[in-house]
Amino acid sequence: MLNIDTSHPLYRPLWVRLLIVGFCAAWAVIEFVNREFFWGTIVGGIGAYAAYELLLKFKPVNNTAAPKDEAGEPAAESTSADKDDAG
Repeated sequence: MLNIDTSHPLYRPLWVRLLIVGFCAAWAVIEFVNREFFWGTIVGGIGAYAAYELLLKFKPVNNTAAPKDEAGEPAAESTSADKDDAG
């Protein structure tokens, strides 16, 4: 059975997931148009599985372990040097 690791960072953007599913669907259509029903069925099945895993069942991973500032970078912790300067 195929296994798609949806926690991989590659699959976070929606456009990547849509591109994968769309490519499989287009490839299946091309195979059916060329009367290659076996390969059209195989690729169509892969596309259907990818659509299920990447679009329907996909749950985005929340990376809220560290607080972030406005620029999206991790917030800097105050160090002992900062405390000494304040004194």
